[in-house]
Amino acid sequence: MKKNKFIPKKIYIERSCKNTRYIEKIIKNTSGVPHEWINGTREIIEEMRSRHDPIGEGKKYLLISDQKGDFVKPCPCTPHYIGCNYYIINLDLNCPLDCSYCILQMYLENPLITIHANKQDLWDQLDEFLSKHKGRMLRMGTGELGDSLALDHITENSIELIDYFRRHNNVLFELKTKTTNIENVLLTKPAENIVIAWSLNSLEMALKEESRAPGISERLKAAAEVVDKGYHTAFHFDPVIEYPGWEEGYLSVIDDLFALVDPDRISWISIGSLRFPPELKEIIGKRFPESKIIYSEMIKGKDGKLRYFKPIRGKLYQKITQKLMEKNRKIPFYFCMESVGLWRSYLKKEPRSKADVENLLTSLLGFNHIDHIL
Repeated sequence: MKKNKFIPKKIYIERSCKNTRYIEKIIKNTSGVPHEWINGTREIIEEMRSRHDPIGEGKKYLLISDQKGDFVKPCPCTPHYIGCNYYIINLDLNCPLDCSYCILQMYLENPLITIHANKQDLWDQLDEFLSKHKGRMLRMGTGELGDSLALDHITENSIELIDYFRRHNNVLFELKTKTTNIENVLLTKPAENIVIAWSLNSLEMALKEESRAPGISERLKAAAEVVDKGYHTAFHFDPVIEYPGWEEGYLSVIDDLFALVDPDRISWISIGSLRFPPELKEIIGKRFPESKIIYSEMIKGKDGKLRYFKPIRGKLYQKITQKLMEKNRKIPFYFCMESVGLWRSYLKKEPRSKADVENLLTSLLGFNHIDHIL
């Protein structure tokens, strides 16, 4: 395996897993890593949760089990702010990266990095879901509960997902990552409805707050590689963090982005400011004592999350959106979980619902009529 890719200390495999062929692939791709078959997951999860830093310790181990619930779900978004009608596929849970602001630190009861083996259930659920939405353009992706590509050298999930969605061109399918783990993507034939996306931050915040993630320049070079291969890409400036020097930090990354990546292949760019549930503040303070992000001036928003005061968010958005529009006005830009007032002020749009944002993005990409693409 290549340097800097995640290699677990040990793999736990639940005996009840259905897909033995997939498990054999994972074992082959982690050659030399010890593995243990277990009768159930509760004991190993409880043991991991009893450790001093269960979140950090759990990131060292791999658990293979079957998904008991739905693979496909609407993005939870957040109440009282504008979402975008995005659907998420939860194939893997947790992530070997360790970003200070990550909500998974408080959201997941299982601290181990988990791969779900029952892939046939995924395809069956996707077939059923898409059959119910034949007349609609959808945006779907992975990367909500775990990085889309961080485990791809082990799972090779990107190959199957891309091949599946190339046959469903009423879906704009997104693989979202902070990594440079793109080897399997580059070996797979691109399709016009497949988007390989990167989360971006300023160089300083990526270095200080996004532990174990590749640097911003490496991410942008990876994006340029997939574009050269023929894929579309996208970028998510989320969370934008206020700190001394933030303006120069974010604007220089935007300059680097447009210097390296063909803007005609950028499907969208989203922007969202730092926000998190109040319960996460204590976890961040304990796990990342050097981080300063929890000491900013924040209020509890309508959704109960801590976020910057609206004037601070407006200041961040004004500079970033102005710079993006100077670079290219054709790319769809949108805010993630923001108020309609800030949309109106800085993007000159006034969406009233998730459906409005979905229609905005798909229409700007030329997918407003299904018969246009079928």
